[in-house]
Amino acid sequence: MVGIIDETQLFYPLGTRIKIANNYGTVRYVGEVIGHMGTWLGIEWDDGMRGKHNGIVDGKRYFQTQMPTAGSFIRPGKVGPCASLEDAARERYLNYNSSNVDESLIREAQASLQASLFEVVGMDKIARKQSKFEQLSEVSVDETPVNAAGYLKDFTQLTTLNVNHTLIWNWETVASITQQLPSLKNLNLSSNRLVLPSASQIAELEPAFRHLKHINLSSCGFTDWKDVMQTALLWPHIVSLSLQENPLSQLAVVDCKRIFTQLQELDLHRTNLMDFDQVVKLSNITTLRSLNLIENRIEEIKLPDCEPQDKLNMFVSLEKLNLLHNPIWNEAAAFNELDKLPKLNHLCKTPHLKSNFDEMVSKAVGCIAGLQFINKAKITAGERRGAEYDIWKKYSLEWMQATQQGADALREFCRKHRTYPFLVKKYGSPADFVPDIQVKKSNLIKLSIVHQATGEIWEKKVPRMITVQTLQGLVMKRFRLTDIVPQLCYHDAKHPELLVPLDNNAKTLDFYSVQEHDTVLIQ
Repeated sequence: MVGIIDETQLFYPLGTRIKIANNYGTVRYVGEVIGHMGTWLGIEWDDGMRGKHNGIVDGKRYFQTQMPTAGSFIRPGKVGPCASLEDAARERYLNYNSSNVDESLIREAQASLQASLFEVVGMDKIARKQSKFEQLSEVSVDETPVNAAGYLKDFTQLTTLNVNHTLIWNWETVASITQQLPSLKNLNLSSNRLVLPSASQIAELEPAFRHLKHINLSSCGFTDWKDVMQTALLWPHIVSLSLQENPLSQLAVVDCKRIFTQLQELDLHRTNLMDFDQVVKLSNITTLRSLNLIENRIEEIKLPDCEPQDKLNMFVSLEKLNLLHNPIWNEAAAFNELDKLPKLNHLCKTPHLKSNFDEMVSKAVGCIAGLQFINKAKITAGERRGAEYDIWKKYSLEWMQATQQGADALREFCRKHRTYPFLVKKYGSPADFVPDIQVKKSNLIKLSIVHQATGEIWEKKVPRMITVQTLQGLVMKRFRLTDIVPQLCYHDAKHPELLVPLDNNAKTLDFYSVQEHDTVLIQ
């Protein structure tokens, strides 16, 4: 029996990945189980509901699992066969016809194009190219039982490799793959469980990863940021790293002399980072240009204080920040904080439940001076003028009160509204506008409505709360416009250089800060 156990332990070292049907697991124990004949494998399943226990059977602990029902014992004979990357690639790419071009590569192309459907031209040509190893630039063997490298030196032009959801379980295997592929730049290891490398292994294996630029470690079971940093010593000069869907609620300051020396893109999508203070710990990565924080339940953004005219010496290269699907409750305060970042110009964000997209965009553009794109759409000059003017009007009374109360009050106001001094320089003092705010507003405002094509002017009193859509209907009736719905914009009477489009039919004139004697243009 001892000999059988020793042979099984050699074949299934602790940490080995296995797959039975569609269930993946990790070998945590090899040996006998009291009261049961033969040799058993103790498995911790990726699906925490797949097992029966946590490694304890009849009061004896054999191994430990993270979830209370993730463990079970199986016979070694139930484990399916494994394959080398070489064998899996030959099977997938040599046994081709025009109808079985690698579907996983098509899925990746669809994702990169952000399109669910697209036409692939020349499928037979692609299939034939896939069958010649020396011509392949991309290979995908996802969801295959690969756990070894094999002979890979025929892949002379390979730049992208997808081994997502395979049975690779240690960095020695990964290194044996990458060192045979000197042209490899992009490596997808997502949904694999890799044993943490030791210091001696890191020293031995690190040269095999020096040519890599992009590594995907999404859903790899990382729970401790220290493990990420230790693993990163294998590839200290990586440019792009994805850690999506790893439950990393706590981060730590990075030693950028040892790791992430050239990191430009970091994906922390859905990683349980609820506290933005944890994100701030990454601010010393001076090369970081893009940070993805989608779906992390972040409610507030707070950065260290600095003078309103200054920027922080943090995230000094960060240009793109993705905050989609985070319940940030105070948008204006969050955008004011983000204005402290020296190079931020791309922002993605979902509106708060009590806000809407147009209001959010107006706040973001008005509060972040350097913003150029929001949700991947370029901010036009007109949108910028309108947003800045809205902010200029909204806080004009507070500005005047702060200037009257002294330097400390003004400094506090500027701390909360960092862009306002710039807006005052651009649009002038709001002193003339403040009295209009202080007096009780009439429900009606008198407008000059100008038909630009004919020059005809219509003087009309309308409710402040009239919607743009209703005003369009009145305009169509008055000027007998029957062909198309007119596009409207307005000039502020006191600042005629500003032209603000009334581009949301559901919004009211009050939302756009339209005032008495302003001019509405029919375009």
